[in-house]
Amino acid sequence: MFDKDKYLQYLGFSGTPDASLETLRKIHREHQMRIPYDSGYALDVNSSGDALGLAQASFDLDAAFETIVLSGRGGICVELNFMFHRLLVELGFDVQVLAAATLLPGGVWGPEVEHMVMRVTIDGEDWLADAGHAGISIVEPLPFSGETRVQDGIEFRLTRREEYYFLEYRTRGKGWRDSYRFLPQTRTTADWARWRDALPREEMVAHPRRRRRVIDNGQVTLTANLFLTVEDGEERLRLIRDENELEKVVSTYWR
Repeated sequence: MFDKDKYLQYLGFSGTPDASLETLRKIHREHQMRIPYDSGYALDVNSSGDALGLAQASFDLDAAFETIVLSGRGGICVELNFMFHRLLVELGFDVQVLAAATLLPGGVWGPEVEHMVMRVTIDGEDWLADAGHAGISIVEPLPFSGETRVQDGIEFRLTRREEYYFLEYRTRGKGWRDSYRFLPQTRTTADWARWRDALPREEMVAHPRRRRRVIDNGQVTLTANLFLTVEDGEERLRLIRDENELEKVVSTYWR
């Protein structure tokens, strides 16, 4: 069952939490260090050998908390941010759920209701929160004002283009890149449930497996056997060809 105190304990939070920017920064970072993005469960198969895919994505708060947090499985964006949103609400934050579309290979945008993010308002200022992205993403909340913030060597900013907000990032030696875009329209989990249920069966299977975790001075992602590290703002991409090497990477960062 969802338990705010157990959640905070799992995140290593000590002291008395309040609805402040300092608290949000701490739990936002720790959430991504301790609870990974991992789409591996979507590759599980049923008794007939069929991949279960996103049909397993849980919007049952209690079940998701037990599986994703307490058991250490991790999850995908809608599950991770679904739970993080509930934690923020219970801590007294003014928070709204928003839907984002990620930038796909080839420069094509995904569906409007795909990725889940949050807008948190503190002392009249809006902040972007996202504890469940699969790619390079913010480690701490980012202001909606458009101000550039450096987080573990990576530059991030929100820009407004017509009706959309765009999350942009820049690593060392590279130009600005788009990560995702979103409208400032409040959503509910029912929007993602409808999106999931409307997907063709072949699109519900999360293949290849994607993993991400924040580390002390950066973040790491693993997409199939492509291992990306971003440390102090510097990207290093490595193709892992050996099963033993892959197991070493997984055991180092995702166990």
